[in-house]
Amino acid sequence: MNTHGFDDDDFEFDKPHWNKKEMDEQIRRFREAMRGDGSRSDDSRSQTPSTSALEELILYCLETEKFDDALNFALLLTESMPYSSDAWQKKGVALSALGRYQEALEAIDRALALDPADIETHINRAWALDGLGRYDEAMETVEQSLMYEADNEEALFMKATLLERYEKYDDAIKLFQYLLHSERLAKDAWYELGYCYDFLNKPDEALNAYNKHIDEHPYNYNAWYNCGVVYSKQEQYYQAIECYDMAIAIKEDFAAAWYNRGNSYASLHRIKEAIESYQEALKHEPNDIPTLYNLGNAYQESGEFQKAIELYTRALRLDAKYADAYFARGSCYDAMEQYQSALLDYDTALEMMPSYADLWYAKADLLYNTGKVEESFKCYRRALELNPKDHECWFDFGDTALHLGNIPAAIYAFQQVIALAPEWADGYYALSKIYAAEDMIDDAAKLLASALKLEPKMESVYEIDFMMFLSDDKIQRLRSAVTRLLS
Repeated sequence: MNTHGFDDDDFEFDKPHWNKKEMDEQIRRFREAMRGDGSRSDDSRSQTPSTSALEELILYCLETEKFDDALNFALLLTESMPYSSDAWQKKGVALSALGRYQEALEAIDRALALDPADIETHINRAWALDGLGRYDEAMETVEQSLMYEADNEEALFMKATLLERYEKYDDAIKLFQYLLHSERLAKDAWYELGYCYDFLNKPDEALNAYNKHIDEHPYNYNAWYNCGVVYSKQEQYYQAIECYDMAIAIKEDFAAAWYNRGNSYASLHRIKEAIESYQEALKHEPNDIPTLYNLGNAYQESGEFQKAIELYTRALRLDAKYADAYFARGSCYDAMEQYQSALLDYDTALEMMPSYADLWYAKADLLYNTGKVEESFKCYRRALELNPKDHECWFDFGDTALHLGNIPAAIYAFQQVIALAPEWADGYYALSKIYAAEDMIDDAAKLLASALKLEPKMESVYEIDFMMFLSDDKIQRLRSAVTRLLS
């Protein structure tokens, strides 16, 4: 999934040129002065920065993504200036940056009560409403702002963002393209254009837009990540991995980038690297269910079934309704010949996903392998009702029907195999055996000849196979007919 990275450019504040060392030192001193519970001692109150210094510190913390510090300084500012609209607005912006949108909205509404005509505050209110998913109210707020100041770039940017939320990407693109002339918002407009083009399935345009953004903002890990997502969708996994690596180089604890990096390596069947990536993702988000599941899949693919089972079990502890995890864990138990546990997991998954053909197929295989042939026959049939295009399932259904002596069902099944997979020799071969057993030697020879054309190696084994149920005379007739057809 693509990400909308938080950027303080979303809020209209002028950015001074800070002395980073001095600003970080002020923040450090303030943190030390704070008590463990977040309150301040009497001595520390005397060391509170001036209001102008607080304003600069808030802007600096927003710019450097020190959002908790930004909020702490904003709280001090509202204490010092309780009737300042700007102070309450900055508190609201800090709360929005922390994802605390309801509190942000309350702070911004305090600001508007003090200065109801301020356009900036209305726009920041729209951002808070957007965070709460109250898009209609956010759009209404933006439209009101544009009535007073039709060319306000921040309001236009907010409107375009809301159009994205409504999935009106073409309309959003028009506004973002208009904002490309903005000195301050152009780089963010390029970023959002990438997001829109990606959703419209225009990968070339999306990558071009993200790269334009990266040219101006090379340390935006979200932009690198989104480029990786676009490449992944195009199955250009090596390019995707390069982008995820860039995102991780900038933000080492970026769990989503580690996760998608793992997915890309898994798609390339480079399981060792996939496992390493998923493990790194779990260091940062240890309870992420998709990562646990995909790491389990990687271990399963590498044949480490017990490790896979442990990971699927962890995922199920977090989400007991995760049907795919039951299916995957059951497959591992099945592979380890722990059939009772496998069957229990398959049945649990089927309770949640009764229309999942692959599950019925897996259960049918297990039942067949444990000698419950009649029950397996019913499960194969159910799987085929759900997915009649699965030629392998038709083959196993035919083999099971043959085992049960249901010759008409077996013939029909293998005919379906041939129709669905005409380049697969096994279907012709299986049906030729039935016809030969039914003394339809000429028909059997035609099918066997087709199988041998597709898989010449069968020629060295078919006579031994057919001798199990044909007389020498019929073997000779079959051999002669096949030789004639192949000559």
